[in-house]
Amino acid sequence: MSRRVFILGLVIVGLLVFSLYRAKYGAKDTAAELMAVEAQIEEARHEKALLETELSHMSRREWIEEYARNELGMAPPRPEQMANERDLDALIGKPVDPAKDAAGATDGEAPE
Repeated sequence: MSRRVFILGLVIVGLLVFSLYRAKYGAKDTAAELMAVEAQIEEARHEKALLETELSHMSRREWIEEYARNELGMAPPRPEQMANERDLDALIGKPVDPAKDAAGATDGEAPE
């Protein structure tokens, strides 16, 4: 019986040694993965700071005006581009009824 106990003890010790060996290298692998994740987090923080800086730059009114002028061909409206509400029908091609326009203005109603 003592021989069986000795062999069983030896097997248990062997399993414990093997488990300790695996745990040691598992911890090293986990530490390496943790360092890689921390490096990714630091890189993401740097990229976030860069994007926030770029956003603050691109949100400036001067930059938006410059971009609109240079890239989109936009400019402030010229006086001839401005129209009154009463002129809109004529500008889009609908016939204007001056009697209706005058009647609507005297009744205090807006012309349709």
